[in-house]
Amino acid sequence: MTPTPVPAAALGLYACGRLRAPAPRDVPATPDADQARRAAEEELAKPVYHQAAGLWERIWQWLVEHLDPRAAVPGAPAWLSVLIVVVLALALLTALVVLFARVTWARRVTRTGTALFEDDRDAAALTRAADAAAGQGDWTTAVVERFRAIVRMLDERGVIEDYPGMTAHEAALLAARPLGELAAQMDEAARLFDAVRYGRVVSAPAQDAWMREFADRVARAPLAPPVPTGQVPA
Repeated sequence: MTPTPVPAAALGLYACGRLRAPAPRDVPATPDADQARRAAEEELAKPVYHQAAGLWERIWQWLVEHLDPRAAVPGAPAWLSVLIVVVLALALLTALVVLFARVTWARRVTRTGTALFEDDRDAAALTRAADAAAGQGDWTTAVVERFRAIVRMLDERGVIEDYPGMTAHEAALLAARPLGELAAQMDEAARLFDAVRYGRVVSAPAQDAWMREFADRVARAPLAPPVPTGQVPA
């Protein structure tokens, strides 16, 4: 069978098309680990990734420039500016110390409502403990134990009734009516007890001597009828 002849024009177009067809591009290979690391390092080295660090550096530079004590007071000599900064810093430190002391004091004051008694010793035992502490120069313990002895003595004489959790202030209120003219001194003794017990006042021999004398006066005083049990005067 004789093949069909191809026109010369078609052969020409086919040849031209093969000559003008673009050469195939090389397909890029997948980068290995080293190439990927270098690419990441080059990317991170660009300035855009260091803008945050530059911002913090500018802030730090501003603080250094504006907090320089030599230039803290505009128009003042460097030595005067430094002196003013030092004085203000010392004043601030003093204010903080005073504030801390007041907070500590307030915390101690809130503790003055704790129980007056820690055991069930009678008045005689508490008095002996106070005398022993005074003999050793422990005036804090002497004052505390002697006031407890006074309250326990009033309980033993039947004019007040102590109870678990009683405070020095409550004891003074209960004893106000039975003690009569000694009520004001009883209140003062209760305040001294709280101040010495909780460290607001450093006890001294004179305070123990005053508490001892007051205890003697209470022991000799004629006492009024007791307040009904469980009632605290307003």
